[in-house]
Amino acid sequence: MSRRVGVDIGGTFTDFALLDRDQITLEKTLSTPEDRSLAVMEGLEKLALRQGASLRAFLGGVDAIVHGTTIADNTLIEMNGAVTGLLTTQGFRDELELRRGYKEDIWDVRLEPPAAIVPRRRRLTVPERVLFDGSVQEPLDEEAARRAIRRLARQNVESVAICTLFSFLNPVHELRLAELVREEMPDAELSLSHRVMPKAPEFERTSTTVVNAYLGPRVGRYLDRLTERLRDAGFERELLVMQSSGGVMTREYLRESPVRVLASGPAGGVIGAAQLGVAKQAPDLLCVDMGGTSYDVSVVRNGAAPAEPGWNWHHRYLIGLPMVSVETLGAGGGSVCDVKSGVLQVGPESAGADPGPVCYGRGGTQPTVTDANLVLGLLSDDSEFAGGSFRLTRKGVEEAFAKHVAGPLGYGVEEAAFDCWRVVNANMTQAVRRLTAEKGTDPRDLVMLAYGGNGPVFAAIQAQELGIEVVDEAGFIERAGRK
Repeated sequence: MSRRVGVDIGGTFTDFALLDRDQITLEKTLSTPEDRSLAVMEGLEKLALRQGASLRAFLGGVDAIVHGTTIADNTLIEMNGAVTGLLTTQGFRDELELRRGYKEDIWDVRLEPPAAIVPRRRRLTVPERVLFDGSVQEPLDEEAARRAIRRLARQNVESVAICTLFSFLNPVHELRLAELVREEMPDAELSLSHRVMPKAPEFERTSTTVVNAYLGPRVGRYLDRLTERLRDAGFERELLVMQSSGGVMTREYLRESPVRVLASGPAGGVIGAAQLGVAKQAPDLLCVDMGGTSYDVSVVRNGAAPAEPGWNWHHRYLIGLPMVSVETLGAGGGSVCDVKSGVLQVGPESAGADPGPVCYGRGGTQPTVTDANLVLGLLSDDSEFAGGSFRLTRKGVEEAFAKHVAGPLGYGVEEAAFDCWRVVNANMTQAVRRLTAEKGTDPRDLVMLAYGGNGPVFAAIQAQELGIEVVDEAGFIERAGRK
């Protein structure tokens, strides 16, 4: 292929890379949360302009568009997915909360359970049973199923996950439940476990299907709009979407399992980092990617992106599908700084691209990590920002810190900004320590590659705290010895 475009859509910015034979052209636009496909089309128009062509002529000469996105991750971080319901076999209503007994910290008696994307009132059971060999022991009680579906309809459920016992061997009951849902709730989205994850065990399949249902409407609507806009603009090939496993697939393949795009943007970053590390004779990497909404960490060994076959926890929910191993934290340039119950908190809530940080001058009123960096002089309002797309402004920044952080805590604006910087940095460094400790890895034995819009801003201090001492101009932090 002679001309390819890579697109990575984040919570704050959408990034583009055009590979035209051996020439790479980069572009960047602000994301458009109300319709993220608009930012993609805007960036493609900018690339076309730089090539001296109309958008239609440019897209007509593009061999492939490969798209990675954090839209699914940001949905789980910000907990703003679809109103989701679950239909499952009688007796298995609490599978999500039992979690096979798994607890992230077994010593923390105060550790709260994860936010329930499907609260118990929307987890309903139906009498039916398929056995381990696929035979039907108890037929589906269709009247009971209709009553359950009507209960979900009265709760304004938008997306329904259907997960019955051993459906991956015989899906007859799941298929009939899907028909009943379409009759009673014609506008609801459907996620069937035997299509999302056609294998055991039960908890993994239930959790994966529920996350798929929660993410599905938002991810699906976005990909449909983007596909239509690309087609109308003259792109005649299939849009290729990055998967969490590291591969790419068409939109149609992802229609029933949008959960596969979870962490697809970070997965692409890790794969690219692994190849760059090999090229730089650094096959063992600590990859840190900080964008506008999230902070992603991964460890590359021997030049290969790490992959987990099925025990993948993202935002405290299990995804039982193959994924590039990435630890994600709600920490980015847009992470909101606030005081809650007398305690300074940074993230996971994000200002995103609209309105964005106060210093973007787009109507933001709550201070963010990017605002803190501006106050501390790590960023400047004297030069162009985000690839030259605009300039930062100090207007309203100090007032925002005074109102939301400095005032409640009783000290000055610079101290408030510095504490916000310290908190988000501590959160990210702790995420690195946790990931490496769980893998029995000493970060001092790795080379750090910091990327993303904000990764290099924090790379040096993280390197110091982790015992990695040297940072070069390419963004690598190389081990220079142990302290």
